[in-house]
Amino acid sequence: MSEGVVFDLGYAPHEGERLGRPGALRALYRDGLRKVLGLRRRARSKVFPWMLLGIAVLPALFFIAFGILAGNLADNLAEATFFSHSRYFEMTGVIGLIFVALASSELLVPDRVHGVMAVYASRPLSMVDYLAGRAASLGTVVFAFMEIPHLVLFFGRAWVSDGGFGSYVVENVSVLWETSLASLLYFVMYAALGFLVASFASRPAIAAGVLVGVVSISGPATDALVSTGTFRVAGLLALQHHPGYVKDWIMGDDVRRWIPEAAGFGPTASLAAIVVIAALSAAVVVRRYRSLR
Repeated sequence: MSEGVVFDLGYAPHEGERLGRPGALRALYRDGLRKVLGLRRRARSKVFPWMLLGIAVLPALFFIAFGILAGNLADNLAEATFFSHSRYFEMTGVIGLIFVALASSELLVPDRVHGVMAVYASRPLSMVDYLAGRAASLGTVVFAFMEIPHLVLFFGRAWVSDGGFGSYVVENVSVLWETSLASLLYFVMYAALGFLVASFASRPAIAAGVLVGVVSISGPATDALVSTGTFRVAGLLALQHHPGYVKDWIMGDDVRRWIPEAAGFGPTASLAAIVVIAALSAAVVVRRYRSLR
């Protein structure tokens, strides 16, 4: 054609409020929540997060139902080891690890592999903003995931208590902050490692498998080294045991044997290990994502 042609594509400039960086962060946070929970996505994306949440809450619901049916037996069962808040973490901690492994990989890997980071870079967002938004959405869901079963168990016990709902809540209110703090520790430990693995993985399934595998194997491997009596410092590498050890310290439970404890380290050493691992992981992940720009 010798003459140019102008096509009217119907473009209209944005006429609404310009939300800037805060609006972009809020949008990133909401998008992260949808990804973690599988909202507005295919049905199979919803299966794992909601199934894991159901598995975590089910024992608490079973206890409450049994307490209602058993009447006075409820108070006796309330003291049972299996139904203690501290021991409940033994199950939700494992489920939480699997949840974090799946969620962290879904939050980071697809954006990087599919070239979406260039889109975020065109907005008023830094890489730190991007990672903070993803971490905030993951933290919201994981904290709720870890804490909701304890709230169900706590208020369920208060409901079936012979002393009355109000009396039980007043006498045991410390359980609420103890379980909240323990849930935060599990999140910080697992999310830091989850983001670290996901920042280098090319597929979400691989990232999730590596995280679960490394954390799970660290226990038996370090236990074998600590048992020899020569490599006690290896107790600090028992990744899955650090949040549990600190959790027992917070909640006053000293029944279970933890590898860092067997190696001669106190709970404050495990708390320091969680902080150091989280800080180093965050530094590596930020450096990795800044290099992508």
